[in-house]
Amino acid sequence: MTKPVPEFQSDEDVETFLDTADLDDYDLSAGALPRDEWFARYERFMKDASIHLRLPSSLLEAVRARAAAEKIPTQRLIREYIERGLRTSAASEKVVEASTRTR
Repeated sequence: MTKPVPEFQSDEDVETFLDTADLDDYDLSAGALPRDEWFARYERFMKDASIHLRLPSSLLEAVRARAAAEKIPTQRLIREYIERGLRTSAASEKVVEASTRTR
């Protein structure tokens, strides 16, 4: 019988778990780890750079409220939004490139 994946309070907790746990002992079915798809791609990378970003307070409060609703840290949600935006933008550029080649 597999163990359930524990609850994590921070990125560091997840990293420690992944570095030390025998994952064969845990239920890794869909949804077992938080934010599976994004987590698998991004959270395993070290965050070795930072930025200072000025936002309208209303926008920051909206992001904080969304992060609280999703039970994740605000900065993680912002990173996810940036990555999702870049991925969507790259996909759109590929569609435009493909459509201009067929003309």
